[in-house]
Amino acid sequence: MRFILIAISCFVASFSQSQSLDFLQGTWQGIITTYGQSPAKGNAIWFDFQIDKSTGEMKGECRTETPFTEYFAYKNTKGKASDSKTITFDDYLIGLQENKAGRFWCTNKGTLAYNDSTGYLSGKWEAKDCKRRGGEIILYRSKYNISRTDTNVLYHSWFNNLVNDLNRGWNAYYVREAEMRDFEFKPVLFDHDKDELKEEFKPYLERMVQIVESHSDLRIKIIGHTDSNGTDEYNVDLSERRANNIKAYIVSLGLKPDRVVIEFRGESDPKASNATPEGKQLNRRVDFEFI
Repeated sequence: MRFILIAISCFVASFSQSQSLDFLQGTWQGIITTYGQSPAKGNAIWFDFQIDKSTGEMKGECRTETPFTEYFAYKNTKGKASDSKTITFDDYLIGLQENKAGRFWCTNKGTLAYNDSTGYLSGKWEAKDCKRRGGEIILYRSKYNISRTDTNVLYHSWFNNLVNDLNRGWNAYYVREAEMRDFEFKPVLFDHDKDELKEEFKPYLERMVQIVESHSDLRIKIIGHTDSNGTDEYNVDLSERRANNIKAYIVSLGLKPDRVVIEFRGESDPKASNATPEGKQLNRRVDFEFI
C-alpha cells in the first residue's frame, strides 16, 4: 500500500511538472528595457522556448527588434524551465542581425517567472558582452511564430498596444478575456418605489467597470425594471431613473458615457412572480449585459 501511495505521488508530481513545462513551451513576445527605461523606449523581443519535459532543458530562439524599423538580432538561446513556471535563458549565438550604423547587439542571460494573476512572463536580464548593461523583460504568450529571416520587417502596432496596457496596469489580453468571459452578472436591487443605489452594490459595479475599461471595444448595457405596483407609465419612468442612476455612478468611476447604453422596461419583464413580497423584491432591479 505504501509503495502504491509513493508511486501515485510521484505520478502526480511528474504530471504537474509536465503541465507547467507545457505551459512555458512556445512563442512569447514583449518588451526588453534597460534599468530606468520606460517600456515605450525599449525594444521588442520574442522568444521561442522548446523544452524537454523529462529534464526541463530548454533550447530556443530569441529575436530582438528596434520597433518600427528593420533592425533586429536573431539569436539562439538555451536554459532551464521549472515546474514553478520559471525559466532561465542564456543567449549563446547571434545567427542573423541587421544594424543601424555602429549598433552592437548583446548576448544576454536572465530569469523569467510567470505571474498567474497578470498573465505576464517577466524578469531581469544582464548582458554578457556589453559592459554594465541589464534591465527587465516582460512578455505575453504570442499567437504568432518568431521570424527567423532578415527580410521580414515585423508590424509593430502590438508594441504600442502593450506599452499602453502596461501604463494602464492592465493584465495580459488573454487574462482580461477570461475575466470578461467568467464575470458573473447579478442584478442590482432597489427598495420599493426608490431609485437610490445601495452601498452594498458599489464594489460589484466597480469590478464591472474595471473589466469594461480593460477592453477598448466593450460597452455595458443597463436595463431598468420595476415590480407591478403603480401604473405602467409611472413604472417606466421609475425603471429609467434606476438605470440612469446606475449609469451616473459608473460614469463617476471614470467610464466614458458613450460606453454605457440604457434600457428601461418598467414592469414588463419580471424576473419572478409579483404575487409575493419576495418576487417583487427580485423585480425591483437593474440588469446588465456586455455588448
